[in-house]
Amino acid sequence: MNTMIRSLIPAFYGLFLIACGGSGGGRSMDLRIVGAGGSTAYFDRFENNRPIHVDSVKLDAEGDGTIRVPSLPLDFYRISIGQEQLIVALDSAESLKVEAKAGELNKPSTITGSTHTDALYAFYAKANAYDEERERLRTAIAGTNDTALIGKFNAMNATFYEECKAFAETHAGSPVALTALGKLNMQQELPLFKQVRESLRKTMPSSGFFAMFRDQVDRMEQQEIAIKLQEEEQKRLSNLLPIGTEAPEIRQQTPDGKTMALTELRGKVVLIDFWASWCRPCRFENPNVKKVYNKYAKKGFEIFGVSLDRDHASWVKAIKDDGLPWKQVSDLGFWNNAAAQEYGVSSIPFTVLVDREGRIIEKGLRAEQLDARLAELFGS
Repeated sequence: MNTMIRSLIPAFYGLFLIACGGSGGGRSMDLRIVGAGGSTAYFDRFENNRPIHVDSVKLDAEGDGTIRVPSLPLDFYRISIGQEQLIVALDSAESLKVEAKAGELNKPSTITGSTHTDALYAFYAKANAYDEERERLRTAIAGTNDTALIGKFNAMNATFYEECKAFAETHAGSPVALTALGKLNMQQELPLFKQVRESLRKTMPSSGFFAMFRDQVDRMEQQEIAIKLQEEEQKRLSNLLPIGTEAPEIRQQTPDGKTMALTELRGKVVLIDFWASWCRPCRFENPNVKKVYNKYAKKGFEIFGVSLDRDHASWVKAIKDDGLPWKQVSDLGFWNNAAAQEYGVSSIPFTVLVDREGRIIEKGLRAEQLDARLAELFGS
């Protein structure tokens, strides 16, 4: 599973790790916590990820008690006794009955009255079974090359992933959808995350959990838009230099102040190399390009370096330090270099390979690819 964008909401994820149950909203919380007689049970709402007491009851000797809950909107809530807690998902029309043992509040033997909590428990039952089987298979696979077990492990992961998607889609308007989304890759499943966001916007707009989820989905959506715009711009820039068309003329100053044009190299296969002294990837690539240059220079290959430097001394020093023997020009315009603008250069190093007639053969070749392409043209 891609982990790049796998996290959901850290505070909520902490809740996910606690078993759930619940009810609320102008209704009652009927509790029987065996062994907790005399303890105080609280019903809490969440504000800024922190539980706030809404009401409480002191359990009798048998551990029984009822909490009267005021009308509250659909959200996650909490029942707590001492350090124990039980997370529930409730709307204002639901009452709840909970039976559990002291020390195992998060593992109630009975929890009824809430459709949202019922759904949450159904998901947890599936998730817990998946986690146990996954660990069993992982242990069995360790140190072996059992392809059957590995195949079973991968199939189980894929199946559970799809089940999480189906659960979130089915319960898109309930807070319990967030538990399943916490198991999914947001970047990969962004349409589903957006669907849940819009559903929860209608059902629990004032929830702090929704606000965190909404903001995270909004950020991912903006990133997706930015990536698409970048891809469109790259496509546009790429189309500025169609393969087979004549390379636009470049006429700039050499390090010694003379003017040199790309067309002066007609008759040779030319690599137009956009680079700069401040570009670390360019400098790392230079030794590799030198090897290719030395291999094919006598066969009719030339390199025409176009620097995006803005400081003449730094440019000249980089040429000397890297021992670059090929032609070099620049207008010291930095990213506004006239040739870079015309060639649609948005990152460097960037290369354009031109044939003897000045037509574009390839773009974006690194040293290894360049070597292979020149071998085809000149013979290895």
